[in-house]
Amino acid sequence: MKKLVLIATLVAASMAQPGWAADKPRAKNSCVSPGAIEAEQAIRYVTDLMIVSSVCQDTVYAEFRLRNRDVIVGYQKALIARFHGNAGFDRWNTSLANAAAQKQGGNQQLCQQSVQLLKQATALDPNGFRAYAVAQAAADTQTPKCAK
Repeated sequence: MKKLVLIATLVAASMAQPGWAADKPRAKNSCVSPGAIEAEQAIRYVTDLMIVSSVCQDTVYAEFRLRNRDVIVGYQKALIARFHGNAGFDRWNTSLANAAAQKQGGNQQLCQQSVQLLKQATALDPNGFRAYAVAQAAADTQTPKCAK
C-alpha cells in the first residue's frame, strides 16, 4: 500500500509539466467554468490511468502521455489558473493521486477490472481525449457550473 502511494506521488511529481495542484474549498455560491470542469475530468482520467498502468506494470500510461502531451499540458494550465498557481494545482493533484492509489491499493483484481480503461487509453488520440473529457464534464452533476 505504501509502495502504491509512493509510486503515485513520484509519478505525479515527475509529470508536473507545468505542475499539479490542490483544490480549495468552494464558497457556497461559487461555480466552476465548463472548461475547468473539463480539465478536471481529464486530469482525473490521466491520474487513474497512471495508477492502473503503474500497478499493472503496463506501458499504456507512458504511451498515452506522449500521444496526448499537448492536450494534457493545456488541461494542466487551465487547472493552474483555477487553483491560482502551480502550488495549488500541485496540492490538488497530489491529493487526487494519493486518493486514487489508496482506493486501488490492495485490490488484487485491479488489472482485470481495468482492462477497458487500458484499452480505451490505447485508442484515445488528442481529439478523442478532448471528446472524452467534454462528455465527462457534461455528465458531472456534482460540480456547480457557471453560466456561459
